[in-house]
Amino acid sequence: MKMPPLNASLLLATSALTLVLAAPASAQSAAPAAPTPQRQAAAQKPAQPSPEDTRVPAKPADASNAGAGEAVETVTVTGTRPTSKIDRDIYDPKNDPETPVSSAADALNKAPGVSVDAEGNVTLRGNSGVQVLIDGKPSAMMQGDFRASTLQSMAAGDIDSIEVMTNPSAQFGAEGSAGIINLVMRRDRRPGKTLQINTAVGNDDRYNAAINGAYNTGKVTFQSGLTVRRDGRDGEDTSFQERLNGTNSTREDRTGNRRGRNNSYGVVAGAEFNLNEKDTAGMQFQVGKNDGENESMRRTTSTGASAYTSAIQNLSENQNDTYSARFNFSHNGDLERENFKADVRLSRADSNGIQYVDEDYDYISGTPREDRRYRQFNDQSSRNIDVSWDYNRPFAGGELVVGMEFDISETAFDNRRFNIDKTSNVSTLDTRLTNMFELDQDESEAYITYQRALGDKWTVLGGLRAENTTVTINQKTTSIYRENRYTKVHPSLTVQYMLSERGKLKFSYSKRIRRPQANDLNPFIVYNDERNARSGNPNLLPEQTHSYELGYEYNQRSKGLTFQAKLFHRKSEDIFVSRSSFIDNNVLLTTRENGGEGTATGIDLNFNAKLGSKLDLNLQSVVSQNEQPRRFGSAEGAVDKANSVNGRARVTYRVTPKDTLTAMINARGKELTGQGYREPTYFTMMSYRHKFNNRYSMTFNITDPFEINKNVTITDTDTIKARSESNGGGRVFYIGLQITPFARIGGPSSDQPQDGPRMRQGGMREGGNWGGGGGNGPGGGF
Repeated sequence: MKMPPLNASLLLATSALTLVLAAPASAQSAAPAAPTPQRQAAAQKPAQPSPEDTRVPAKPADASNAGAGEAVETVTVTGTRPTSKIDRDIYDPKNDPETPVSSAADALNKAPGVSVDAEGNVTLRGNSGVQVLIDGKPSAMMQGDFRASTLQSMAAGDIDSIEVMTNPSAQFGAEGSAGIINLVMRRDRRPGKTLQINTAVGNDDRYNAAINGAYNTGKVTFQSGLTVRRDGRDGEDTSFQERLNGTNSTREDRTGNRRGRNNSYGVVAGAEFNLNEKDTAGMQFQVGKNDGENESMRRTTSTGASAYTSAIQNLSENQNDTYSARFNFSHNGDLERENFKADVRLSRADSNGIQYVDEDYDYISGTPREDRRYRQFNDQSSRNIDVSWDYNRPFAGGELVVGMEFDISETAFDNRRFNIDKTSNVSTLDTRLTNMFELDQDESEAYITYQRALGDKWTVLGGLRAENTTVTINQKTTSIYRENRYTKVHPSLTVQYMLSERGKLKFSYSKRIRRPQANDLNPFIVYNDERNARSGNPNLLPEQTHSYELGYEYNQRSKGLTFQAKLFHRKSEDIFVSRSSFIDNNVLLTTRENGGEGTATGIDLNFNAKLGSKLDLNLQSVVSQNEQPRRFGSAEGAVDKANSVNGRARVTYRVTPKDTLTAMINARGKELTGQGYREPTYFTMMSYRHKFNNRYSMTFNITDPFEINKNVTITDTDTIKARSESNGGGRVFYIGLQITPFARIGGPSSDQPQDGPRMRQGGMREGGNWGGGGGNGPGGGF
């Protein structure tokens, strides 16, 4: 389906919102009635913590923190300790000492089972097939190459919580073979005015600043924010590559260095209106800008059939612009926990990149190549429209939730290469390296979930999601056109058994899907240089995964003790693998294909303990055995196996009530690639926070203090043997100041609501198709 222009998209959104606003009448089972005294009390009186947990009550239960049908959570586990719900684990970064000076990528590195490398690549339990949502819904800024730049430029302070779902319920889309990571953006509904200011400066000209403010009149809440961030990474790379092609075999040894700087800006504004006791409407708008400059130099020495040395200098400039808008409506029915929600979201991301490349060759033997100079233009545009509605109500002693979602997305690439004559400086279009490609993907989805307690011990959550997808591939340069339609049904099931007040068992199953990215489908051959090229595969099928988990959880919150152990098995079909083979003129072409079945079996452990009054300990580990078919040349058959250990150790020490120290090491395990593997990587961080009072605090943060963060990839096939190594950017430190001007000196902590929690009518938590909530943090989406 062709994506309409932005002004037409706004018209479509307005029309769709008009339609869904008319729907609550059909969603009610009876005429509106006056709120019951119990419901009035729930709206006016903060809920009390359970006897087991005596910590300060949390802020009001927000739509973004729960799925439909869950009871109000009156407490939250803060700092470094995650909590869980029946189908997800939730990590709260708000009170981490290093959050004010961190990016979203840094915050994700502390969530259960999640790892983000220096390039912004996200994995869950070592698997890269992860769907990242913003407030429970897809966004153009989290698709393809935009995801890395968004996570690295988004401030961690804009995030209210991080939901990790390895086996999500059917209320969430089935995209993501490894699971879903949902970023729930901050919203502030405290009465009166609030303001928070974060500023920080770091080494190598780094700095960031964020201002968040809100004003709540009781009927209307206005919220806005501004984020400015400058960051960057310097690094070094080394590699060798043996190309095994008979008499044309060669070996190349390379060394390189790189320097990059990135600037990002974000502005967000939103409003929420309490129309009456039952109805709420809201709108939010966001604009973001990200620009960067990168410089690299790579030197190569080649031996064998073609011996030469070369020096390649690359200067690049990139600019990313993102826009998003959200319109939402919520209506509470007459029954307890009856609710209807409608949501319309528009998002767009545009990227414009220019590379200036200068190649100088000095030949020793073989056919010489001329020195080259060229400019490469890479323009990308991604647009998304998402319309959804959800309705939940009590049914047959349980909670029934139904919903529909319509998601329209379009991605377009325009790549142009101009060769520059070094003598005359005249530019000529290189048709071999110029192409235009479009990918349209339209999804129509419907789901149903039902949750019910069976006696005092058992709870069951089951669901079914049906998705009809149309994928259209248009390689304009080569006139290759493909259209693929398919319908998939994705069941999910979670069964929980309470062993005691503190211990429970849980079994879960879900069927997931991983759809190819645009670059995976583009069949045009793109030359990285004269000897290496890549292309996509327009016949690539989605990868499907069956995921099973059996877990035990022990929770003694009054002592700060939690323990989780999960056995998991994932079986994937039509997995994505890479294949490399030689084509004309000794060029090594790497492409993607479906590689059959792959499995991952292992155990996921998570331990949190409060040791005395000063020390908090968090230990996480994922030990797994992974199997994946191998692809090389024209051969098939071998199966790669790898034992992988992903882990995290985090210690928080409260030196005094106002001084906190934190140290963490994060290990990402071995990962198979289809032609080899990526070696384990390690990420370390240390921070110190001093709180002067409720209005002022200071943070010092250092990442990779021992400079051990390195990425190493091994390729071992009958056509190529290679090893590449790059560091993660080196040591980075920040010192920051956090100011909360309106906090009461000597009153309750500024990290907690000061006027008591404010709940929705009927004590409901918002949830549904998008997880509720709003994207009111700078740099966030909707």
